[in-house]
Amino acid sequence: MADVLRQICNGFDVDWQTNSLARLTKTLRAAILEISQRKQIPVLIIDEASLMRLEIFAQLHTLSQFDMDSKPLLPIVLAGQNNLVDKLMFHTSRPLASRIIGRSHLEGLKYKDMAGYIQHHLKIAGSKDQLFADEAVLAINQGSGGLLRRANLLAAANEKCQIISP
Repeated sequence: MADVLRQICNGFDVDWQTNSLARLTKTLRAAILEISQRKQIPVLIIDEASLMRLEIFAQLHTLSQFDMDSKPLLPIVLAGQNNLVDKLMFHTSRPLASRIIGRSHLEGLKYKDMAGYIQHHLKIAGSKDQLFADEAVLAINQGSGGLLRRANLLAAANEKCQIISP
């Protein structure tokens, strides 16, 4: 947990030369209060939050509490995979989860959108040709579940043919 708090401290540009969770928390809370007194709103964005250990969710709740929640001074944005919801429902994470005011879930792309996505990336790469057969695009869409991260991992080999088949 100290590593996570140090990373947050770096984002707030404060001195964190300690391993004590209490000191790191106190330092961060002071930095957040200072920022809010300047009429600015700090926002903590955590990408890949679904990879965090469960105890970090409890610490985030502690870090974000100010005057018994009467001052919401630190909005937190958590982004991650589907298991993020499961982790937030774990009993030690529920205090943080109870303060969530908005949720969003991105669905996978449909076939037509995946075809546009692939064509867009081919254009960025400098290709003017249609390199993927419709069946290949369908295979990529089905194999990735419409998820861009998975679609990006799929590779194609060109064995002296003009169009990549499924």
